[in-house]
Amino acid sequence: MTSYRVFCGLTFLLVFAASTGAQEFGFQEWTHAVEITPFGGSRFGGAIDLNSGPYSQLNIRSSWDYGALLDVGLIPHLEAEFMWGHQPTVLDGISLQTGASSHVGEVNLNFYQWGVDVPILRPDAKIQPYFAGGLGFTHFSTNSAVVLPFENRFSYNIGGGVKYFVLRNFGFRFDVRYSPTHTTSSVGFFCGPFFGCYYAEVPNYAHQGEANVGLIFRF
Repeated sequence: MTSYRVFCGLTFLLVFAASTGAQEFGFQEWTHAVEITPFGGSRFGGAIDLNSGPYSQLNIRSSWDYGALLDVGLIPHLEAEFMWGHQPTVLDGISLQTGASSHVGEVNLNFYQWGVDVPILRPDAKIQPYFAGGLGFTHFSTNSAVVLPFENRFSYNIGGGVKYFVLRNFGFRFDVRYSPTHTTSSVGFFCGPFFGCYYAEVPNYAHQGEANVGLIFRF
């Protein structure tokens, strides 16, 4: 509830600042502009592979998500980006013996990612398609009913979208990303022409995707 109130309050302040602080920008100012984008949408997919216990894996239910993006222009076709996202969801366990699915408990996923945003057109264009990607970590927060062998795990994202500016300092953003998180590891058996056959550790990932819509406030 606290996160929701902070999110709504931030959005209100940004709307007020954008409506009272509009000004003319030249190309150079657009290049070094700062964009803050609160967003909301859906996050889907993902499974946590387990090596032991009553479950072979924990499936992450698709659910709504929200967060914010911060973009800072560096050069005409490159922006530094920070993304925070929050997904409240539920884990369903797949029985190791029967394969049946059952409700296990609730979990909150928080994503912290640092990366880049690569616009295709000029920074002052009204419609701006872009590619984006970043690295960071995912924090898993569970209740007492769910016990995970980790809390923070490496994650990354890759995707893109389009921005549409209604005004010089206000617009809309549609963003789609593939965002996997490293969860556990398992041992795999490999054979090759140079090193023969051997066992090696294989990282397991929770493969998730997300689609979000946001409001852009540009300064």
